[in-house]
Amino acid sequence: MLALPAVRALQALAPELRALLAVLLLDLRRDARERSEKNWKARKAFMAAYWSVVAVYAGHIAGALSNQQSGRRTPKMIVRQDGYPDLAARDWTEASDFYAARRDHSGLGASRFPDASVLLADIPVGRISYNGRIWPPTPWQRDMQPIHDNRIATPDRPQTRQL
Repeated sequence: MLALPAVRALQALAPELRALLAVLLLDLRRDARERSEKNWKARKAFMAAYWSVVAVYAGHIAGALSNQQSGRRTPKMIVRQDGYPDLAARDWTEASDFYAARRDHSGLGASRFPDASVLLADIPVGRISYNGRIWPPTPWQRDMQPIHDNRIATPDRPQTRQL
């Protein structure tokens, strides 16, 4: 797969775009591994194998992108919000949790507490709304699905607070 022209085209991208793609692919790999393990436990072998393959491909492509960065580390997610210092988060859940903690500490309501942006390599990849959900950085639409929904339990956070 790494010898395909599309991978070479990805390697030719600007370093900040390669870093962004590498981080997103590593996140995809982590999610796919979790889904694979869940399906193995549920004895759904075909779905477990599918998610396992997704994880391998995502990891290989991320590796091809990060190997071309001449030793540069992949960027952390940055939570940027007007009037507050930036925060470095390791994943979507932590970015949402940081925002929620800041919101709760402020005591401000939805009309006064600003949304935050999630950035990778200084590129906006999400927007955190007052309820802590992370949305695509595009204008909101009725049928839009969140990138990260803090109401859904994850292996590292079994129960979340809902607003």
